[in-house]
Amino acid sequence: MSRFAKLLLTAAVLSPIGLAQGAGHSASRDLQVTDEAAAQLDSIGNVIDRSLEFVDERGYPFKLEQLFPGEQPVVLMLGYYSCPAMCGQVLDATFQALNGVDLQPGEDYRILSVSIDPKETHETAASRKVNFLPRLLKTGVDEAWHLLVGTAENTRALADSVGFQYYWSEATKQFAHPPSLIFLTPAGKVSRVIVNTYFEPEDLRLALVEASEGRLGDFWDRVKLNCLTFDPTTNSYSLAAMTLMRIGGAITVVVLAAMIWIMLRRERQKARSQASPDSIPTDPDPARPEAGRIA
Repeated sequence: MSRFAKLLLTAAVLSPIGLAQGAGHSASRDLQVTDEAAAQLDSIGNVIDRSLEFVDERGYPFKLEQLFPGEQPVVLMLGYYSCPAMCGQVLDATFQALNGVDLQPGEDYRILSVSIDPKETHETAASRKVNFLPRLLKTGVDEAWHLLVGTAENTRALADSVGFQYYWSEATKQFAHPPSLIFLTPAGKVSRVIVNTYFEPEDLRLALVEASEGRLGDFWDRVKLNCLTFDPTTNSYSLAAMTLMRIGGAITVVVLAAMIWIMLRRERQKARSQASPDSIPTDPDPARPEAGRIA
């Protein structure tokens, strides 16, 4: 067989494999793009646009500058009120966790829900508030919790500023989005993001204290925030490896210092014991003549 014929045969055999690999790569890439389109991006330090305008559950215009800058941190939840499953689950889990936090809405923090569905109205928001309001067993919730609807442009601008990626799925006829709690400082800066459908009260408390920029919390909260690091893989505050090393190093230094102090103390006691009067020989009797002395 000629060399040219061998090349043609090789190309014919390999071409189906190449097509299959190409098709598989394309499907994987499409799936990755879809996942990224409904993901929570890192947005720590981003500042929201306070000029964005929405409509609240009462039907009144609501600009974000009514909350920012303010005196309390804000828990921001993006989703939509007619969501059949996840949005309600995240909201219920948030309220259940906040029930275990000894901070009061309105006095210590505020809650802001914003719909990503431009077709929803303030009546839809009001209905969601009526259904979920009794689940947060705190005083002042009605005034501290704002539910907003708005245009697609304003909602998208707010979502992009906090790294909240979402899209409408024609296959499921639902919005795909991450289950995110976004904590904003009184100035409107993103300080912490927790992505989950279940939340620990201690994590929400620390996130609120962190977002308050020193306005909330006690001494032990500050100690915890100095010792703990937020782990995005577990979505909770925990001891990082570097923190453990630092604590271990500090304990080692304290133990060595204590051992050195004990050893020095024993040496001083031993030296004093040897130098005590009982251990010094007494002088000879002065009335007795010394040996070899001529009377």
